[in-house]
Amino acid sequence: MKGHSRTKWRIIKRLFLFFTTLSVIPLTVLYLITSDQLYRFRQYTYGAISGGPSNGSSRQQLQQFRPPFHPADGGMHHLRVVQHQPHQLHVLHDKQLHDPRAGRNGSIANSQYRIDMDYMKLRMEHRVARLQKKCKEHRLDEPKQNYKPKAWEYLIQPDYHLVWCNVFKAASTSWMYNFNLMAGYSAQFLNKTKDVPVQLARQKYPRPSVEKLRQAINGSISFIIVRHPFERLVSAYKDKIQYALRNSHHHKLGIRIIQKYRKMVNGKPVTLLKYPTFSEFVDYLLDEIKHPHDVVDMHFIRVTSFCTPCFFHYDVIAKFETLEEDQNYLISIARLDNFIKPQWKNAGKGGAGGVGGGTKEVVHKLFSELNSDQIHRLLDYYRFDFELFGYSAKEYFKE
Repeated sequence: MKGHSRTKWRIIKRLFLFFTTLSVIPLTVLYLITSDQLYRFRQYTYGAISGGPSNGSSRQQLQQFRPPFHPADGGMHHLRVVQHQPHQLHVLHDKQLHDPRAGRNGSIANSQYRIDMDYMKLRMEHRVARLQKKCKEHRLDEPKQNYKPKAWEYLIQPDYHLVWCNVFKAASTSWMYNFNLMAGYSAQFLNKTKDVPVQLARQKYPRPSVEKLRQAINGSISFIIVRHPFERLVSAYKDKIQYALRNSHHHKLGIRIIQKYRKMVNGKPVTLLKYPTFSEFVDYLLDEIKHPHDVVDMHFIRVTSFCTPCFFHYDVIAKFETLEEDQNYLISIARLDNFIKPQWKNAGKGGAGGVGGGTKEVVHKLFSELNSDQIHRLLDYYRFDFELFGYSAKEYFKE
């Protein structure tokens, strides 16, 4: 009887140990998932984040990424393709990072992104080198009778040592907001006021002379934000012509464009749209740029004429297409991490103003309304914007 009882308890004991062991396995897995252990394991295995704590615990650093391929001299390319290859980007989501200067390989992080500074430095050096090369190649760095340095549209921020040329329809609203913050306007005031942001800015940032601008650039971080010329044009058309505020300057301009350029068939207009079609707008613009005075609306004018970039040095050439990375880099090197947060103001009306939102599809749809001659003439006008900043127009030409 005693032997039977011992056997019974032995079996119970073994079963208890067996089920206890089984229960430990899922609990261990749960612990790994919810603890820092799995986080560390993933970092070590995949090199997700560079740098690490100073106590010596090992974390795999970022692999060294090669800079993006750049075409041979004279070729034009669009850096948008780099944005859609996450394994080539050094902007990594990591909401657990709080130290904006953490990292051991020259990388800098704010609360959302970690930037590989070496990679971004190479990107900016390439863009600046291309600009300088093309300026010299086309002799745009030489003053001519109708082409001289223009400092009119630059803003000099002496307290934060920034110089910016405000290119309209290239994140201009966002950075005008930032510059107004730096000028002392409160966020509450800027969010409520009906005043035009650029007019508020000019009360704090007087328009500089060429000489004053050059002096300021020597002791500041100078930057410009550019955008694919055709996409910028479409964004300006939709914002200022298609969705013009009633009785505004651009609304009245739209009425004049319709009166002059709308085609009639059998005495009737081909369309009853109350705003100019994109084709009508382009006809108006092409007539405007025929004249040598070059007084084209600031929203439509080429950057080469507006900012005269060949006469001034830039430290940062940001692109609308890679703005998320570029402006984080700018904010980091200017040490504005705790003051300026990357954000989008005036993302655009009708899906053509901001990042994504069907921008490319909208542009292609509107350009499909143009004939080959119109597109070629637009390309001729914006040719230096394409050349200097490395954009391509091939996809906009019909086969």
